[in-house]
Amino acid sequence: MMKKVIKKLLAALLAVAMLCAMAVPAFAAVDITSHTFKAYQIFAGDLNEGTLSNVKWGSNVTDPDFLNALKTANTAYSACTNAKGVAEALSNTPSLATDFAKFAAEHVTGAAVATSTGSVTLPSAGYYLIVDTTDVTDKHDAKNLSLLKVSSATTVTPQVKTDIPTLEKKVKDINDTTGVESNWQDSADYDIGDMIPYKLTATLGKLDNYDKYYVKFVDTMTNLTYVTDSASVKIDTTTLTPTQYKLTWDAPSKTLEIEITDVKVLGAVNSSVVTVKYNATLDSTAAIGSAGNPNYAHLVFSNNPNGEGYGKTTPDKNIVFTYKVEANKVDPEHTKLPGAAFELFKHVKDSSGNLTWESKGVMNATKNKDGTYTIDNATDLTEFAWNGIDDGDYKLVEVVTPAGYNTMADLLFTVTATHSETDDAPVLITLSGDSFTGDVDTGILTSQIVNNRGTTLPSTGGMGTTLFYVVGGGLMVAAIVLLVTKKRMENK
Repeated sequence: MMKKVIKKLLAALLAVAMLCAMAVPAFAAVDITSHTFKAYQIFAGDLNEGTLSNVKWGSNVTDPDFLNALKTANTAYSACTNAKGVAEALSNTPSLATDFAKFAAEHVTGAAVATSTGSVTLPSAGYYLIVDTTDVTDKHDAKNLSLLKVSSATTVTPQVKTDIPTLEKKVKDINDTTGVESNWQDSADYDIGDMIPYKLTATLGKLDNYDKYYVKFVDTMTNLTYVTDSASVKIDTTTLTPTQYKLTWDAPSKTLEIEITDVKVLGAVNSSVVTVKYNATLDSTAAIGSAGNPNYAHLVFSNNPNGEGYGKTTPDKNIVFTYKVEANKVDPEHTKLPGAAFELFKHVKDSSGNLTWESKGVMNATKNKDGTYTIDNATDLTEFAWNGIDDGDYKLVEVVTPAGYNTMADLLFTVTATHSETDDAPVLITLSGDSFTGDVDTGILTSQIVNNRGTTLPSTGGMGTTLFYVVGGGLMVAAIVLLVTKKRMENK
């Protein structure tokens, strides 16, 4: 029995109706060169000017088993006693055709009358169930079921349903300084620890051929962690409740799955759009530079209207970049200069639109509660690095200065980057930072921080004081000599 070969055909007929005498034109051909079809004869008869007469059961129907089972399955055929009666019932009520196709696929017997790839050659006039037997498991493809009327021996190319679903993964890019938010796109850059908004969009195909339609979003992340309870799911404009789908986050594999066992019972129709939005944070393990942190999403979907079977869309790539700021401390001769400590700040716009300086971390010192800094004297650090920053305005502050050197003025700079916004394989294109030189490959923005020595001024006990003493003593001696000379002249 075909039931063992083709379980539970879930498809609708591709033939729109069986007209009065079962005359229906064959479907238009499409490019199905890779699909394999088998044909089973349901009705036979004599064809004359497009009308099938003297209708009887075809070679793949066992009578009376087929008819008895059909009458049990549907009371619409309760008065039928032969093939002609069934044909007339179908002709009078075309809406029965879909269920009849499903039933026929479960109850045909014997070997197929024709098997071929891309098309099938039928041996004689009659109505045939054309079954797609292509292996579409885990492929971005779908099977199809047809019931056709043909003339005498001819080659028929069935129409295959190729309007299978598509899946896109997008991310928004947000500049913390300006507050500007991008459209949904294929790449972004973020600070480590930032919360990143993502969107998965599945556009479904023709669902009419399915009694139920299964979808599962599979999103595999790199160096990201799903934010618990951040997901929302919609079918078209209707927001689903958490009980209407199953969400699974597997932390070790960084995989998020959202499963809907049947979108049709939740209101999905042909070409419906299922949308998933969620947030994830960028982990401290994030890759710096052009390698980025790629993520891949695909959709698992029902693809066999003839029974159980699932396809899989091609994975859609999305990537998040992050960068590194590196400051190298040197003296005027560009020799490494230890003894300094720095704090990096980022200008961040808060929810009220106000800009504040947010610390990105102190290097080589501890920040005390009173705002002072205690340097780590155990290190001769001269290279200062902050991992995981993105575009925006920054301020580098020297919080501890090497002895004998002047504290540098706060260094303001802006990090800018460009990356592919709409691309199947997005890449980092440019990276710059004013006085910092950006390297696209490594993702590092580097600058030399030069400290100048302080100016030496005269102080108490130095040569300046001695000079004053000498000059002052000389003036006193001269004054005494003049006084003595004056008295002598007066005595004369």
